Amino acid sequence: MKKARNILLLVLIMFSMTFTMTVNAEDLGAEPKTVAELTEADFNRIVPNSIDVTMTKTEYAEFTIDNEDLSKKDLLEEEINTKLISLFNDDVYFLESEDITVAPFLIAVGYGNGEIEKANILINSFSKTITINFTKESNYSAEDETYVKNALNNFKFAKYKNAYSNTEHDAVFTMYNIDDENGFNEWTPDTYDFNKLLNDSSITTKKRIASGLWWGSTPWGLGNAVYFYKNDVLYATKFIYNLAAYGTTLDNGTPINMAKLDEEFNKEIYEEMAKEMNNRGFDNIIGAYEITAYGTTSDSMKVSFTLGTDYNGKEVQILHKKSDNTYEIFTTTVENGKATITVNEFSPFMIALGNNNNSTNVEPSNVNVAPNNAQTSSIDVVLYSILAIGSLLGITYIAIKNRKKVA
Repeated sequence: MKKARNILLLVLIMFSMTFTMTVNAEDLGAEPKTVAELTEADFNRIVPNSIDVTMTKTEYAEFTIDNEDLSKKDLLEEEINTKLISLFNDDVYFLESEDITVAPFLIAVGYGNGEIEKANILINSFSKTITINFTKESNYSAEDETYVKNALNNFKFAKYKNAYSNTEHDAVFTMYNIDDENGFNEWTPDTYDFNKLLNDSSITTKKRIASGLWWGSTPWGLGNAVYFYKNDVLYATKFIYNLAAYGTTLDNGTPINMAKLDEEFNKEIYEEMAKEMNNRGFDNIIGAYEITAYGTTSDSMKVSFTLGTDYNGKEVQILHKKSDNTYEIFTTTVENGKATITVNEFSPFMIALGNNNNSTNVEPSNVNVAPNNAQTSSIDVVLYSILAIGSLLGITYIAIKNRKKVA
């Protein structure tokens, strides 16, 4: 009996060891999944909503300013990347650094509005926005942070819609008169001083160019990630376009851009409006413009077209195609080189010389005027006189000769 019990005990021990070895073998032999096998559900489960980092906001801002060409590896991206690899490896996935893309909103154009606390995580075809919990600066002040953010929120920016990304951004404008080539050529990335933006000397700014420069269009300029400091601590960031344009500014501060329309690049709308002008009896076209407002508009807005002093005293007709596709026309006289009208909305405008201009006025040099056949020069008058006298002498000679024959 005792022998049978010992045999049974030995069998149980051997079975237990076999089971343990089998389980351990299964654990040791389990192959981790690769990034190609990552599911969306696992991606959202493993990637947290926020990640703590050892850097402060101020340290990271200074790094991006000093390393604008990104010749060094982004320290924030590297730290987040390392933390994510650890999280995935602790799960059932084996990921490497190149499998993960970290795009901080601060420097990644197209993500957010330059928020320093946000980043986009992209793995495989899945993406997620996370919050970055920066380490607080030793001299951080909650009161200063509220002060800076309130000042920034109360500033009324112009609103610029990027035609390429179809996104709207805050912007500041420098306005130039139409055809002001000097203004165009003198514009630089430092035309606007962001330190004067909030009119508060206790708040200082630094910037990092975050998007490409473009020329030859209107508006022209570039995008900046602008950093706002108080007592040398970074409290806010914002993506702001620094732009220049041909046009003017409304009384409420809204910039309005006047982009020229021509027969080559805006053929359809130009020809449509020219035909409308012609139907109304005006065919001496001076120019056409597409007007865009970058901010708040209202009724009864005054807008002036700079035409040049050669047009002073001239009557002009200004055709406006409204948003409902109907037309309205304004008659005004050029004063100080400008034709001024009052409108309730902006869109395409076409300007032509009126038909009631005084003929004693000198025609502007850049307007094509059909030659007047009734006008003669002093040379023509002398020639006509010689021909008339010659004809008269000829008639007299013929009359005298005929009289002698009769006699």
